[in-house]
Amino acid sequence: MAEKCLKCFRPLVTCYCKYIIPVETGAKFVFLMHPKEAYRQHTGTGRLAALSLPDSEIIIGIDFTDNNRLNRLLVDSSFYPVVLYPAPDALTPSSPCLKQKLGDGRRLLVVVIDATWFFAKKMLRLSPNVRSLPALSFSGCYRSEFTFKRQPAAGCVSTIESCYYLIKELQQAEIVDGTVNPEPLMDVFRKMVDFQLDAERQRVISGIPGRHAYDAERDAARLQSGKFLSRIPAP
Repeated sequence: MAEKCLKCFRPLVTCYCKYIIPVETGAKFVFLMHPKEAYRQHTGTGRLAALSLPDSEIIIGIDFTDNNRLNRLLVDSSFYPVVLYPAPDALTPSSPCLKQKLGDGRRLLVVVIDATWFFAKKMLRLSPNVRSLPALSFSGCYRSEFTFKRQPAAGCVSTIESCYYLIKELQQAEIVDGTVNPEPLMDVFRKMVDFQLDAERQRVISGIPGRHAYDAERDAARLQSGKFLSRIPAP
């Protein structure tokens, strides 16, 4: 078994830590990570986001109702907690009430659910302490560069992309310092995606079968056309 990095949990030969540059936003991010993301997902971006955002935390679980660490953070008067989730009544970074809530010197505490959409909904349903938080979402529409992984809808983006776009909109709303450079989040994400795309390309060219039933037909089409996935989503 290949030796793993104890920070990014990648094999040492493909460790991404050397590409990580801290992004100091002034906000605190807490990643509620589903066990499948934590222990089975090799291309999950929540851990990369957490490593890139100083003072962030990862809490692994499904039902967070009685999670002592999370509950201590949620009642800490120095924070204004929100959950990053596209609820119909979600605030956006430009919502005037968000600035008002932060006007007394409280820091923004962003709870990020790091799971597939199916499991994210389940985690919310089981965790009333998280479900009762004000929801925060984007005002813009974005397309994911996570092209080798199937997204449930065109507007769905990965965890690290969500953090990046949120920070950009928080800067536009003058909640996060405009001089902060959030690009390192996307830089390390793109390194990971490019590595996965190259590995997929080499697998197809080498004739190694994929893990899914539909891979054989798709691989044959790629070989015939010479076209492989790109990190940039198709228009």
